[in-house]
Parts: sequence; structure tokens; C-alpha cells
Amino acid sequence: MTQVPVPAPKISAQLTDPGPGEHLWTILTMHRVSDDMIRRLNRGEDLGTGLLDHESLLTLEGPGCFKCEQPYSRYLAHRKCTGTMALLPPGDEGPQR
Repeated sequence: MTQVPVPAPKISAQLTDPGPGEHLWTILTMHRVSDDMIRRLNRGEDLGTGLLDHESLLTLEGPGCFKCEQPYSRYLAHRKCTGTMALLPPGDEGPQR
């Protein structure tokens, strides 16, 4: 089983805007989470190391710009980003733990 260590500060971290006109390139990963893991999460139990392993990986999506919501292309990479992060509600720092 391949394990992917994830530093605790990166879980639900607030994204930093790279600045006006700058793209925020991202690649998203989706993992399958079992019903048992969700029940353990709801009880506040430690999920161990199997949550983000190679076997649970479903798909990778991207790269794409988080701000303008456009997929990567060589053309877009040379253009200024027209998106904004101002659409997030004020003070929204993602899910609270």
C-alpha cells in the first residue's frame, strides 16, 4: 500500500491569492472513502494512514486555474488571469475542525 503523508496544516488550509492577474494553478485529486472511514471520522477516531493511499485514488483533474476556473492551456498560461478569489464569503477559511 502506498501512503501519502499530508501535513496537518494543509488539511482545509486557506488558499493564498498569488495576486491580481496571476493564475492559481491547481490539480485536484479524488479518493474513494469507505462508509467505515466516514463512521470513524464522525466518531472522532484516528483514520490512520490509509485515507489518501494509491489504492483509493479515483481520478486526477487538472491542471486548471482555481480563480478563473479555466483548464490549463499554453494560450491561457500566457494570459493574465481574469478570475478573483473575492467571491469567497468574507472570513471563509474552509471547513472548520
